[in-house]
Amino acid sequence: MFRLKFALGFVLLIAAQALVAYILLHSSILPAVLEDSDVALQRSAALIEKSHRIDDFALLEKARYVANRPATRRAISQDYTGDWQRERQSEVFKALDTERIRFEEFMAPRNEGVRNLDLDLMNRRPASHEIFMVLDESGHGVASLNWSEWTGDNVANDFPIVLDAMESNQARLDLWNWSWRGEDRDLYAVAIAPIRHTDREEAAGVVVLGTLINDGLAERSKALISDGLGADGSEALSSRAQILSPEIAFFRGDRIYASTLRSRDQAELTQKLFEEGMLSRDSEELETILDIGLDDREYRAMVRFFTGQFQSDSPAGVILLTNRTDAVAPVARVQNFVLVLAALIGILGLILLGFFFYLFLRPFEKLEDGLQEILSGDKDYVFEPPSKNNELANGLAHQLNMVCAYLQGKPLPDEDAPAGGWDDLGGGGDEDASAPPAKKPAVAGVPMNLGAPAAEPEDNSDGDDDDSIESTEEDDEEEGIF
Repeated sequence: MFRLKFALGFVLLIAAQALVAYILLHSSILPAVLEDSDVALQRSAALIEKSHRIDDFALLEKARYVANRPATRRAISQDYTGDWQRERQSEVFKALDTERIRFEEFMAPRNEGVRNLDLDLMNRRPASHEIFMVLDESGHGVASLNWSEWTGDNVANDFPIVLDAMESNQARLDLWNWSWRGEDRDLYAVAIAPIRHTDREEAAGVVVLGTLINDGLAERSKALISDGLGADGSEALSSRAQILSPEIAFFRGDRIYASTLRSRDQAELTQKLFEEGMLSRDSEELETILDIGLDDREYRAMVRFFTGQFQSDSPAGVILLTNRTDAVAPVARVQNFVLVLAALIGILGLILLGFFFYLFLRPFEKLEDGLQEILSGDKDYVFEPPSKNNELANGLAHQLNMVCAYLQGKPLPDEDAPAGGWDDLGGGGDEDASAPPAKKPAVAGVPMNLGAPAAEPEDNSDGDDDDSIESTEEDDEEEGIF
């Protein structure tokens, strides 16, 4: 019985512990992991924005450098004769090409192998620029390194910030949707620096430098977050860093221009955020955390607007997405381990419980067999102790022996005597003749006639009852009862 109770308690204890562990993991640890994931997204977004701002300042520094070069100032402000537009374009183009050579062929090789974080603004990568042009004081194009034949377009008509930079004589940063031939416009980060006349401080034009915001920038930003860039900028990311590093997407207005996502996921993200209205434009928060599903995968997403862009008509910013399943994978593994371990221990406990239950019931089956023997006519059957450890069954066997003796008119067995034989009870066997006769049991047996008709009761009307009563009183007095 003890082993049965122990096995049952063991199973219940393991089940309770597994349930408590699962509840703690699901209600306490899992929310904490998700909260840590949100904090990591906030820090990553802040890091990306800071890196973006440093790149902008580096671009601005280079634009100022080119605008203040004597060759650039002389080429834009001197007087030309004849075909002055063509001559001015040629001279400005030469001045810009000289600076391009300086950036790409002198500074870039010298800084190879050095991290961007260790470089000053002028030497910071990228060394090449997708927009490298000069505009005159009216905002029309003069020359561009990106398209040698380009000239005359009124850039200020689409980007009034050009005129603002010349009027204030201060450099400006901006985001442009630009295309050289009027095709689908890409997103550029641009720096606008005024070019002063050689003989006065008024602006004679501006230098515009711009870098394309593309998938390469998104990949570099992802590597920066996971700290996967080594000293040479090509060190591979660890497997865990690749899992935990969020996906990056740069957007402006209702369009995503660069990301580390697959094209299908990028299109689905654009649809859910902007077309289906998951991202509210009425919110005054610079950061918004969303749960979004892409291609049957759950993501925890943070949308962060760049500084100075939130109130514009086409705000720009960055989107970071962490795979929710990967983020909570350690907790999920522990939960699964707890459930599997509890199931295995529970199965083992049930097996032990069934085995002990079988051992517990087996003695009672022997008692049942004994009852069948008695019912079959074996009046002398004696119930032996059916088990060494089952006290309940042994006690029941002893009680059954007493019941059988009582019903058959036999003397009751002594409780202290070993169950199973009464040959030494009631005067039978080889006894000493000189020994006093055994005392009769206090309870007389009742004859049990198995199959014989019951005897008719004798008529005691002649007064035998009175004699019997008197004889009993005399015996009791001798025994000292009265």
